[in-house]
Amino acid sequence: MITLIYSQIFKTLKKSKGLAFIVLMLMSTVAMSQPVVPFTIVNRSNPAIADANIFVALVGEQPAGYHVWMDLKTGQIKPMNVSDNTVPGPTPNGNMGPGGNGRYANCFTRLSEIPNKVINVPGIAGTRILISFNQQLYLYFFGANGSPKGYAAPDLNNPNDPNQGIRFENIELTNAPNGLWVNTTRVDTYQYPMGLEVWGGNNFYQKAGELKTHAQILSQWQSQAPAPFNALYDAAKGIIHFPSKTPAFREGGSQANYFGGYIDQIWSKYSSGDLVFNSGDAGVWRGRVNGGQMRFVRDGDGAVGLIPWKPTTQDALEAKGALATGGQWDKVVQAQVAAAINRHALDLNLPVGAMQNFGSPSNYYNTFPYNWYAKFWHQSDISYNSKTYAFSYDDVFDQSATINAGSPIRATVTIGGFAGIINPTGVATAYQDCNYGGASAGLPVGDYNLSAMISRGINNDWISSIRVNSGYKVTLYEHDNYTGATLVLTGDNSCLVGAGWNDRASSMRVAQNSISFSSTIEAENWIAMSGVQTEGCSEGGLNVGWIEAGDWMAYNVNIPATGTYKVSYRVATPNSGTSLRLEKDAGATNLGTVSIPNTGGWQNWTSVSHNVSLPAGQYAIGIATSTGGFNINRLNVSNNLSARIAPAEITIEPVSEVALYPNPVKGKLNLINNFEENSLIQVMDLSGNQVLKLNLNKGAQEINLDRLAPGAYLIKITNKGTTKVQKIYKE
Repeated sequence: MITLIYSQIFKTLKKSKGLAFIVLMLMSTVAMSQPVVPFTIVNRSNPAIADANIFVALVGEQPAGYHVWMDLKTGQIKPMNVSDNTVPGPTPNGNMGPGGNGRYANCFTRLSEIPNKVINVPGIAGTRILISFNQQLYLYFFGANGSPKGYAAPDLNNPNDPNQGIRFENIELTNAPNGLWVNTTRVDTYQYPMGLEVWGGNNFYQKAGELKTHAQILSQWQSQAPAPFNALYDAAKGIIHFPSKTPAFREGGSQANYFGGYIDQIWSKYSSGDLVFNSGDAGVWRGRVNGGQMRFVRDGDGAVGLIPWKPTTQDALEAKGALATGGQWDKVVQAQVAAAINRHALDLNLPVGAMQNFGSPSNYYNTFPYNWYAKFWHQSDISYNSKTYAFSYDDVFDQSATINAGSPIRATVTIGGFAGIINPTGVATAYQDCNYGGASAGLPVGDYNLSAMISRGINNDWISSIRVNSGYKVTLYEHDNYTGATLVLTGDNSCLVGAGWNDRASSMRVAQNSISFSSTIEAENWIAMSGVQTEGCSEGGLNVGWIEAGDWMAYNVNIPATGTYKVSYRVATPNSGTSLRLEKDAGATNLGTVSIPNTGGWQNWTSVSHNVSLPAGQYAIGIATSTGGFNINRLNVSNNLSARIAPAEITIEPVSEVALYPNPVKGKLNLINNFEENSLIQVMDLSGNQVLKLNLNKGAQEINLDRLAPGAYLIKITNKGTTKVQKIYKE
């Protein structure tokens, strides 16, 4: 019964805006004594955003109503105090902040300065782990208790807020007597992908978060958003706002009455008969409108819940006003009706008195008007298991990203979400049993001494097996400082007990194996572009031309691991002073600029390149220009920083002496040549890297290209000092 009470409180009495705040009616007036839960912060945005440029803070209440923060360098819990406001902040439009001196709380720590990147979360309620990028947030502490108390949080609706322009995300949690309650959130805004994983007793494991990169999410929003929701995307900042946080959906805006007609129909229909719905744990309710309010009575015990007046669009979107007032059972029915409005789950085609089905996700977001912002985040390709907090009552019928672990052991917060991760717990996983069973711990790339291992739930005496993803290796060391006897694991490795390492590993290192990577993209194979055209190319196929200042092309890439890559461009121009730049995040991130020399003509090709830092995963990159005035044939991304990229000294000419067919080719390429015996043939990728080499015999020759990946290649034939090159396409 206690669990049911806590669950119901969480669903109905938590603070609005989707926070995982539990009103702990059974909490004592002293600090809670439940176990500390270690939260590991993993930065998948690195190196684009380095650990030193990520700022983290933890603020909450301990005990209930007593506002505290954590010094993340020492792990010490401290009461909020006005004296903590020592950091100078921005003063937009002369706004000097609540203290009148432009000073804000010194509560943020760089991720690089948090020991082992672990936050040990004690018993605490109403908590936020705030994560900001490139700049700390500016919170103002009023005090731990009294009036006023707590802190002033970012308010992006206020043009004078000092946090305007700072990208940030947060994790909401309560570590309560009935377990850990924690969630990611898309209420208020989306600013960057996030991932969340929680481990607990009895092999408990749950996760929540985004499955795509930031660029992919922004691109998908722009391609799918219907007209009323277009303006939610802030292209300049690369974020997506909740509807009611934009002028259009506020009172007086063009969409201020977005739900108005639907709500009017509900109020009219159920003035003459009952609206009946099953709320799940809280029972079946029957209600109708009388005197402007909708009064519900629960079957069985006669409990009463009221919606005191007809709600507005803003009430429904923000869980406020008529849908956030009164006692416990009032808020139960208000939450149910608010969720049904946002999801358009209340079917007006059913007769009065018929049971409404609010609990089936297949009935959600099918008929306008509905909260399209919420539908977007609940798509299965965007959010894990289609669950997320996309509006304040999204926990109704368990659609939110909330995770509740009754006996929590540890948690991981992943900045950047789960895009491209096969095993979101890490590239290696340690298991308690030799059959990859029992307790487990995910290991991202990094170094783990004994204390870091223990913080992730690993004891050196229980590791029995480690599974390693392809392309990575794990080195176990006998001593805590990465010295002594070693054992190197690559790929899928079996039981460690026989090797004697299950109780000897005192430190370990997870690293990427050396992997050769090269990917060539034909310039005409864009996923989106602005202002350019294609034309026939002297090197074969097509090139992109008519490039003017402000034009751009976007391309999908799949980068195997975070690191430094050489990006080369095959370009031609009769102009001087031209350049291009490489971008990501829909232009928000400039990866670097390359100058293009005058090649003497639109079809006189050369290669230019630069080294750039790229994160792992699938996402879009863009080529843009402020000058224009050049052609581009292809680009290549390679982690071989010293490789010759599409060498300019090789000129592609038709090979009259050799017939190559079929072209394009699927498997075997036939050559009929008039060269002498022992002439050399080389197959190269468009970066100039040799992938196949053999000697030609006089007459017919067959080359098996089955093992080559699809794409364009160069056939280079050398005989008596003469070289000819021809382009082929492998299907």
